[in-house]
Amino acid sequence: MAPWLATRIAPVAAIAALGCSSPPPKVEVPTTGWLSMAPLPLPRTEVGVAALAGRIYVVGGLTLDREVSAQVDVYDPTSDVWSAGPALPEPLHHVAVTAAGGRLYAVGGHRGISFQPVASVYVLTPGEEVWRQAEPLPRARGALAATAVGDVVYAIGGRASDETAVRNVERYDPDLGRWEPMPPLPTPREHLTASALGGIVYVAGGRVGSLASNLSVLEAFDTRSLRWETLPSMPTPRGGIASVVYAGRIHVLGGESTVATFDANEAYNPESRRWLSMEPFPTARHGLGAAVVDGRLFVIGGGPEPGLSVTGANEVLLP
Repeated sequence: MAPWLATRIAPVAAIAALGCSSPPPKVEVPTTGWLSMAPLPLPRTEVGVAALAGRIYVVGGLTLDREVSAQVDVYDPTSDVWSAGPALPEPLHHVAVTAAGGRLYAVGGHRGISFQPVASVYVLTPGEEVWRQAEPLPRARGALAATAVGDVVYAIGGRASDETAVRNVERYDPDLGRWEPMPPLPTPREHLTASALGGIVYVAGGRVGSLASNLSVLEAFDTRSLRWETLPSMPTPRGGIASVVYAGRIHVLGGESTVATFDANEAYNPESRRWLSMEPFPTARHGLGAAVVDGRLFVIGGGPEPGLSVTGANEVLLP
């Protein structure tokens, strides 16, 4: 039994041990649906999140005091315990984080409260105490998306120094140690998300500036033919989102508009080429991260209100 589940059952066993004359009350532990887990130690938004070797890494972000964080928190889903990871070499927010080839990549992002875009790429190998630098992005930007196909990392879209939503797409091969330009994103955007399944990179949502410019577009990049395809749009236009591959689908989570944040959990099925509205998560938010470990989907951190707000919420969808 997982320790986090045992802690929910232990109080019942303790009552029984006291020899109470009446039977102890039953404690119902959900076997499916969303549960709240141990919260992020430092609540923050615009974080980068990825799973690696059974752990979930939450990287950088913004605090409620408008401080930019270099903090890295590492979550063990088995024990429901957080620990401190090696801090980023510099504080960053809107950084894209992905795992590839047994390493964690922190790609681009914004420096300072002025939202200065950076081209830096930092790489962490589990068990090491420091991040090392890799070749920087060809174009500095934040609020981009990153995902991996095998050992190769893809950097997609984002917001450049002139606040332009860009079409840039590059891939990084660690064996070559350099970034290579790819066919550009058909729809320029930032605050977007990307996930890879079966050699296809699915790029969803985002915006082109203000919160009023949210997009519902879904575009797919075939990493073998190097061609883009436009797919059915998301039911809900939104930016400030996260996505994961879960149960063979692309789940797109959260987001914000001018008036509210979203608890949306919409899933695209590549086989049927249709979207499904799945069970929403408890805490609506944007600027969150998502990861899947051992068949469980986690959504962590973010902002519960549009703009700068923070939460440490850590919620898991049980299969």
